[in-house]
Amino acid sequence: MIYRSRIALALAALWLVACNVTPTSDDAPITAPPHGPVTAFIGAHVFDGERFVARDLCVAEAVIVSCGGSVETAVDLSGTFITPPFGDAHTHHFDGPFTLDWHTALGIESGAFYAMTMTAPTSGVLQIRDRLSGPGNIDVATSLGGITGPNSHPAEIYEALALGFRSYEQQLENADAIRASRKAADNAYYRVETEMDIRRKMELLLANAPDHIKVYLRHSERYEEGWGKWGPGGGVDPDLLPLIAELASEADKRLAIAVSSVHDYRKSLAVGADVVTHLPCYQDTETDPDSPYFDISEEADCLLSREDALSAARLGMANTLVVTEWAKDRTAKIDTWEKANITRLQNAGAPYWSLLMPMARR
Repeated sequence: MIYRSRIALALAALWLVACNVTPTSDDAPITAPPHGPVTAFIGAHVFDGERFVARDLCVAEAVIVSCGGSVETAVDLSGTFITPPFGDAHTHHFDGPFTLDWHTALGIESGAFYAMTMTAPTSGVLQIRDRLSGPGNIDVATSLGGITGPNSHPAEIYEALALGFRSYEQQLENADAIRASRKAADNAYYRVETEMDIRRKMELLLANAPDHIKVYLRHSERYEEGWGKWGPGGGVDPDLLPLIAELASEADKRLAIAVSSVHDYRKSLAVGADVVTHLPCYQDTETDPDSPYFDISEEADCLLSREDALSAARLGMANTLVVTEWAKDRTAKIDTWEKANITRLQNAGAPYWSLLMPMARR
């Protein structure tokens, strides 16, 4: 039987990555062969970590095995290319029925078969939940709405969209109306100021079964100043973070925290976060003095220490690298600090993920 569909290609790629190895030769088993029936995918070019090579790929019981033995089923993939199933570890796609086909196509065309949505309107996701897994779809884990503080990111984005202000210029012109709006509250974001707020909002959020919990810290060292609301600062009061982490743990949900500074990162370590959704100072805030996000970055706010990296490794806290930022014009010091942070995490053995799917403009 001949399969040339994207579904078959994705399925083969899922098997390729199942044992977390890279194939080396056609006749060398990657692991001890299981005793189940062997399926051979023949005629394709397989990505070996550096390039595509012509080779057959044999799988038994979801494990890559030698093709030297008995093959029960052969699947002809001539003219196709097999890649491991990349994943988008930080996206805001898969947020509703109107864009789902587009977002799914972007993922499959990029070779990304998994995604983690790190904030999306609950009402939109609930309409498409049955299409966020299975053949032909991207397997998506979603946080639904994110937990944040008063007048803090991402409220300005979702309220602007709810009011129909989509361009940056429109959002600047209508900032007061956006700030006053609550159309997207308790849906795309959950605003908390007290422990009572947290318990109430977590109950609302958990009632819709998020796959993980997303929290926003935004230069939380300056939270008491009220600094940077809807700019680089804002987010949750860091003193409330332990309770959020406790409730997430009780609900058996992974905790993902957006960080913008080293202080945020260390607060995430302190509560045992599972994921930080980007590294400190991942965005260049210095280029446009007229931007509400304008800020001068300092090394102390941006550069992780060796102990930070070792702590992340001990916890197994995953660090998401938002590589789409790398295509932008950024100051040299931001690039230097981020490269240093990546190297430090690598040397410590801390897990890190890259965002791989193309991002749509929002």
